[in-house]
Amino acid sequence: MRRDRRLVQCIARRRKDCAALGANNLFRKMIRKANQRGQAVVELAFQIPLMVALLFGGVQIARVFYVYHTLQKALRGGAGMLARSVNVDYCDSADAALADARNFIVFGNLQGEGTPVVQGLTTDMIQILPERGVAAVTAVTECLCAQDPDSCDVSSGGRVPDFVVVNLGSGFPLPVPFPYVNLGTINLRVSVRMPVTGG
Repeated sequence: MRRDRRLVQCIARRRKDCAALGANNLFRKMIRKANQRGQAVVELAFQIPLMVALLFGGVQIARVFYVYHTLQKALRGGAGMLARSVNVDYCDSADAALADARNFIVFGNLQGEGTPVVQGLTTDMIQILPERGVAAVTAVTECLCAQDPDSCDVSSGGRVPDFVVVNLGSGFPLPVPFPYVNLGTINLRVSVRMPVTGG
């Protein structure tokens, strides 16, 4: 430490006898450190775009999970409301209970007022399907709307369905914005099935 200090003082005074103190080694160390600083800057310049891409990618993945969870929660609430409702005519798309469920899913209220729970979600995207359980094969089939005692058309003498399925039909198109790159959209397919407990 003391020797290096004397060497620096010697070089600062521009004396010729500094070689005895190891001036050549000090110059090599200084040049090596300067090169390493430049190398670190170049490495950082290469790493910054990668770190930014990873940051934006992580944010977009979190956004997709958030939107999916929000849609699933909204559909679960609407399906639960329909499953507990009484005298729902699943075969009439203008039925008040079906309209209320669609409004509840999209807006979070029965009146259909306010902003949607997810930007871009509309009541036209909501698909409500009644299903009937087949006891012989423990399977579930879509309940038809026909004048048949086993149909789900309650207004024409059919039975209440066993399950109600609420989904987004062909899916919810979620755009994935990324700086300077068009990644298109992700089609989120969310579906909820609930057993009907109402009459």
